[in-house]
Amino acid sequence: MSSERFSFPRAELRRRTARGVFVNGAFLVGVESLTLVQGLLVARLLSTKQFALYGIVSITVLSLLALKQVGIDEGYIQQDEEDQELAFQRAFTLDVCLGGLFALLVVVLAPIVAALYGQAELAPLMAALGYLPLAFALMAPAWVFMRRMDFVRQRLLLAIVPIVTFPATIGLVLAGLGAWALVVGAFAGNLVGVLVALRITPYPLHLRFDRDTLRHYWRFSWPIFAVTGAGLAIRQGQVFAFNAALGLAGASYIALAATFTQYADRADQIVTTTIYPAICAVKDRQAALTRIFVTSNRLTAVWALAFGAGLALFARDLVDHVLGAKWEPAVILLQAMGITTAVHQIGFNWTAFYRAVGNSRPQATFAVVALVTFVAVPLPLLFAVGIDGFAYGMFALMATTGAVRAFYVKALLPELRLGALLARVAVAPVAATLAVLAWRVAAPGPRDLATSLGQLALFLVVYGVVSYAQERPLIRELAGYLSRGAAPAVTESGAAA
Repeated sequence: MSSERFSFPRAELRRRTARGVFVNGAFLVGVESLTLVQGLLVARLLSTKQFALYGIVSITVLSLLALKQVGIDEGYIQQDEEDQELAFQRAFTLDVCLGGLFALLVVVLAPIVAALYGQAELAPLMAALGYLPLAFALMAPAWVFMRRMDFVRQRLLLAIVPIVTFPATIGLVLAGLGAWALVVGAFAGNLVGVLVALRITPYPLHLRFDRDTLRHYWRFSWPIFAVTGAGLAIRQGQVFAFNAALGLAGASYIALAATFTQYADRADQIVTTTIYPAICAVKDRQAALTRIFVTSNRLTAVWALAFGAGLALFARDLVDHVLGAKWEPAVILLQAMGITTAVHQIGFNWTAFYRAVGNSRPQATFAVVALVTFVAVPLPLLFAVGIDGFAYGMFALMATTGAVRAFYVKALLPELRLGALLARVAVAPVAATLAVLAWRVAAPGPRDLATSLGQLALFLVVYGVVSYAQERPLIRELAGYLSRGAAPAVTESGAAA
């Protein structure tokens, strides 16, 4: 292992990874939950029209930002160049160039999006977010901390944006700025984040263009570009379709669902960023890769399946007691998204393993299958049946993409017992769900706030008890890694000595 990659010996890799999971988990629970609370408060305070306007803009811009994130950061983390400062600056240069292009694209597309949706207010809202691609590029110092597995510094840097954005946004919403409150609040958060990144960057942010570096990143990144392009088509397609089928109110419903799915997706993104440097470090050892895959998915399932099952069970309670009656039509959509999002998290990080071994092409195949299925099933059902049809159509998308994912996981990790992993992680959510359903069968009818909170408490207790009983050995193992002197040595095969 290159001394340039980590400042600690190989024997500490597993402990550092475990500590990273806890650091990033704390970040998820704290900072990302703050973002979710912001979304709920905004949905409560704004009208469905104002929420829909910003939802259309944010989904469009964030989709373009995802398209910009073509794996330059992951390519930088994967490489082992002798001169790490030069490697960073070359990767940063490519990211800044892409950021400039996408900033221009956001501004150019603003009036087009406004015309497509028939809402003139969308143009200035979207154009005002044109700075985001460059702001994201200027946060590149976080790559260095991630590559070094210095997760505390990485997360402190990334936490600045949502922490500043939250009070700025809510204050401006209360002041009556409507959708513009979210635009201005996000600008305040990103401005502070960029200033801090420029202050603490390990390497100077110099521009150094290199053609060989461009070719290398293109070979690595084009399948990722295809994946994000398909994701852009799906996200934009569903917003546009809901607007066409149900009007601006329909667009607000899918935007609300996206608020929850994005929060759940952040769980897999955070865990993936934690383990990706470790995957790159052991990419030539099959047993180590399989162990990391199983362990990371067991850990993430504890969180992701609780969130997804909870959203499916308590979507109506959320609307009745938190969001308000104006979101009643979105209940079935939230329930379906809860289930599909939970299932999506199982094996969520398979693409990171392929990218770590330098093969990102399977992602492109996966993206094409997802896009074709989305166009063939959920979209037609939306226009034929309505929101219910779209919600049920998402189960077809879940099944198809799940099958493709399982195929590629087994191809890369043939020793993995995927069926046993699925059966294991399903026990806790099934047990907690059955407990709540038994209560509801025994006491049918409308649920007041006290009943909803009681059932939520029951769900969490049963889920927590079953999860702890199942994962007690894993929790003890991780706790041992967190103790500075308890890290077991790691052999060349990746197994504990």
